[in-house]
Amino acid sequence: MAKESLIERLENLPQDKKAMLNRLRRVEGQLRGIQRMIIEEKPCYDVLLQLSAARKAMQRACIEILKNYLQKCVHEAHSPDFDNLEKLIEALVEISPVRTIPSEGDE
Repeated sequence: MAKESLIERLENLPQDKKAMLNRLRRVEGQLRGIQRMIIEEKPCYDVLLQLSAARKAMQRACIEILKNYLQKCVHEAHSPDFDNLEKLIEALVEISPVRTIPSEGDE
């Protein structure tokens, strides 16, 4: 049997995976736009605002992937795979928003 081409594989993807790829393409477009803003020397505030929006979009993509993983892999498993669950917890910690601890002078 011949290997399926990338285009055929993309066409045969489930709808949730197609939606995720579209989401990531939008983020990719945002990042390209930010690069263009830097080249065009747009105001720092505008660049930071767009970077913040791209970061939030990436976080939403991470959350979607984790939700899909939980729904499909964990829900369908007869016995929990603790190694995978540990990796999932590590991923959750990695994508959680960074909170800075105020220094003594900030209070």
